Amino acid sequence: MQSNWWQELERELEQQFDSFLKDHPAQQELLEQEEQRAKQQRRLARLSEVETKAQDLRDQLLNLSEEIRGWRARVERAQRAGAHDLADRAQAHLSSLMGQGREQWQSLAALGEESRLLHEEISRAEQQSAKPPKTAQEDLEQAWQRFEAEQELERLRREQR
Repeated sequence: MQSNWWQELERELEQQFDSFLKDHPAQQELLEQEEQRAKQQRRLARLSEVETKAQDLRDQLLNLSEEIRGWRARVERAQRAGAHDLADRAQAHLSSLMGQGREQWQSLAALGEESRLLHEEISRAEQQSAKPPKTAQEDLEQAWQRFEAEQELERLRREQR
């Protein structure tokens, strides 16, 4: 019961807000601009996160590549010395390290793709925000058209009575 009351109140408030925005297009435009700014800020924040993660992954890959080189040398040294059991264990560890490297490369590639898409979205949003906003004249024209339409509706209602 209380949930239904709350939903009714919420629906009524939404209708009043929508009506207000319809009657005040400049406020609607300001709201839309603020929403676009907030989206752009979220995109920029996510881009920063992606770039930080990508740099961390690059650093990890550099460290891993050094470790792989070291273990390759160990495998070769053990093989030359005839320590095949040790060489096999070192090779298994080397294979594990290389698997980690492949996973990190895939993660880095995914971050690169996300970064590319974010750059495109940011660029597109910047281009759209560079478009000139509606002029006061355009806003006045729309208000006048609404006024005339309301007047015509009122005239038709009176004629039907």
